[in-house]
Amino acid sequence: MTSQELTEIVDQRTTDPTVLGRLACNLRSNDLVVQRHHDNRTLSVAWQDSGDFWRCIITSNEKTNHPLAQVDVHENSTVRVDVFEPCRVTISPEEGFLCLTRYK
Repeated sequence: MTSQELTEIVDQRTTDPTVLGRLACNLRSNDLVVQRHHDNRTLSVAWQDSGDFWRCIITSNEKTNHPLAQVDVHENSTVRVDVFEPCRVTISPEEGFLCLTRYK
């Protein structure tokens, strides 16, 4: 997806008062990450090829640098998600993006 398309995804829910922020990126790529957070937080995305699946680790750039989420996307479309804060993860294999929404 292009930067504009990812920005449109991020902007979809930013006016919802329960949403702290959103992040969107292309699947299996660290090249393009679009994010917007009401608490001025910045997140990092790291995709790793782990053989028969890809792992995405989303971390906070704060001093703690703790993981916010870990997403494993398998070749057969099986997905495993571990989250460590209130959030929702949406994965669209057809459109090729991941979106993380953080909540208050």
